[in-house]
Amino acid sequence: FPVTIQPLQKAQAHYPYMGLNAMTGGIRQQEMVVVTAGSGLGKSQFMREIIWQLLCETKDNIGIMFLEESVKRTALSLMSLAINKPLHVAEVEASEREKKEAFDKTLGSNRLFFFDCFGSTAIDNIINRVRYFARGLDCKYILLDHVSIVVSAQEHGDERKAIDEIMTKLRMIVQETGIALFVVSHLKRPDGGKGHEEGAATSLSQLRGSGSIGQLADMVLGLERAAQHEDPIERNTTRVRVIKNRYSGEAGKACAVLYDKFTGRMTEINETSL
Repeated sequence: FPVTIQPLQKAQAHYPYMGLNAMTGGIRQQEMVVVTAGSGLGKSQFMREIIWQLLCETKDNIGIMFLEESVKRTALSLMSLAINKPLHVAEVEASEREKKEAFDKTLGSNRLFFFDCFGSTAIDNIINRVRYFARGLDCKYILLDHVSIVVSAQEHGDERKAIDEIMTKLRMIVQETGIALFVVSHLKRPDGGKGHEEGAATSLSQLRGSGSIGQLADMVLGLERAAQHEDPIERNTTRVRVIKNRYSGEAGKACAVLYDKFTGRMTEINETSL
């Protein structure tokens, strides 16, 4: 009898960066992507760029759980991407026309759903909200920033056990609902040598807490930036490394993106050293 072999599904959406798409094949539903970096190295902004790309490329609903900032800050930061002006910065001026354009293209699309997590970072609360986003609001893409704050809020104090629990439950929801789930995780400080804020390379062994984060993820992306560098271009350039790629197995440096404080955007740049 003839055997029919079905390949893995193609991407339903893409990252905002060509180099990253070339290595990962884009964004597929029913996959869990972990984004990791040292503290203060642009993980949240990287996630916002993904949200904006999803808004522009798809017609699907998006669930947003940014646990370290207010819903207002998240909303203003997303509106900023539509007009290339950082509206969350008080000193930045924008006309009423620009504000309306920013609103219409983001919050006014009625496709963005936010979670106000104040006082509600227990594991079961987070899991239930992810499931509600997927089942009740038909969100095909959900972004959780970050899992470390959920773990640190648990009363039993066993970080490894808490990470195992939440990552296993998140993985089950991905399989159950078919969503694409992006999860931000912090890194442990490297043993010896330079730290991540100095541009140290990321690896699976540095994921904070349990090895389940790397094991259960389909894709792991590491962000690397020398945040203390004297050169302003180097200081604001983030290298995106594919640490794990269950889709094709290809890993390594994928692209470099430059943050512009005047536009509030992270845009891909050519870098011959990649």
